[in-house]
Amino acid sequence: MRTFLIGLIGIGLAAGSVWGQKADPVGQSGTPTSNAPASASDRDGLPQARAVIDAFIEATGGTQAYASLPGMQRTYAWTIGEDTGSLVVRSGRKGAFSTDMTMDGSAWHVGEGSNGAQYWLEDANGVCHKADDATSLQLHMQFDPSALADTSAFVRAMTVSRETELRGRKVWRVIMVPQVGRPWYLFFDQESGLLQRFEFGRPNESGRNVMVIRDFDDWRSVGSVKVPHRITERSQAGDGLLVLSEAKIRGFPKSAFAMTPCAKAAFNPKAQTVAETVKQPDESRPSYHERLIQMIGPSLTKADESVVPTSTLAEVPDLLLYFTAKWCAPCRRFTPQLVEFAKSHAGDSDKFAIVMVSSDRKAEDMLQYMKDYSMDFGAVPFERRDSSGVKRSWGGRGIPNLVWLNGRDQAVKGSYDNGKYVGPNSVLTAFDGYLNAAD
Repeated sequence: MRTFLIGLIGIGLAAGSVWGQKADPVGQSGTPTSNAPASASDRDGLPQARAVIDAFIEATGGTQAYASLPGMQRTYAWTIGEDTGSLVVRSGRKGAFSTDMTMDGSAWHVGEGSNGAQYWLEDANGVCHKADDATSLQLHMQFDPSALADTSAFVRAMTVSRETELRGRKVWRVIMVPQVGRPWYLFFDQESGLLQRFEFGRPNESGRNVMVIRDFDDWRSVGSVKVPHRITERSQAGDGLLVLSEAKIRGFPKSAFAMTPCAKAAFNPKAQTVAETVKQPDESRPSYHERLIQMIGPSLTKADESVVPTSTLAEVPDLLLYFTAKWCAPCRRFTPQLVEFAKSHAGDSDKFAIVMVSSDRKAEDMLQYMKDYSMDFGAVPFERRDSSGVKRSWGGRGIPNLVWLNGRDQAVKGSYDNGKYVGPNSVLTAFDGYLNAAD
């Protein structure tokens, strides 16, 4: 199961594996052995590889559309056997991206990220690993929507090896040799120009190379470009399905793809990861909210889309969980009171923190809500608000809901009292009295 999930989102963790080896010359199948991109096919009657790629670019939006693409956010629902979950991919310019893959009903989480120059992988324990060069190129190819518009950035040679048939349609088989690693095989529909299949090798947990076959279907427009809305994957590790549930063209601030504390630790072995901070706190002082931190994951989201490590929650003995949404009128009436309370107790940042848990339908609605009401506190990442289990554990039946947690993540008081809704003001009043008494 874990092996397949790693393959589905493109992670290859085996250091010193076949990813790092030089591509084998495969002259019989048409793979060029020179370092210069092929300008013509090796066989009569076959098109140039560049012409096939250009046809794909034209079919999916055109050169200008890709040149002006500021970025894209995509949310997929995935299914692997009986397991389901979500995958959120945010892509910027020049290979910058971040992914977050979660499983329904579980705190399990894995992901990857890149600031466009450095690539890292985050495992289910919250520990990041530096991606080797070959894996970095494969991640770039997978998550940058405009990757094929500029293959020179990561491909050193390519050629059309043959005409073949795939799923009842005639396709061109293009072999690409990345700057580092083994060849990739891409199959483009001759009639539509669309990419039908991507085959590549990746190391499994034992370091043995495994072939992955990824099929693309249901190409539809998202803004000015077309993307596949259905992706199936097959490998020795298992079969899986990704279905695009939401996508939009959008730009991201540079900070959105900045290296996280976890990523920095991967490139600096002396640094301590977020997970290590949580699991191995300073012996001289207590560590709080271990359960909640594990459920949320490594970071909280701020209104400006920056992130703060959840390890900061381990430093405060009390916490207010605020379950709310932009569309909820009673929430909008209460939110200013909570924001004013936070401002008036700015000097008590060592005593408590507030964490928002959104019930908004879109991530941008959550962020806009936080901006409009000047909520200067962290929120559970939108893609984890359900899968983290926070709502199931403390959310109650409706919003607005304010829950006061002690350091052991036990609910001291909430907006629901023995099943009866008493509202968030009662919690805020009780907590304010508690803080004043402590002073």
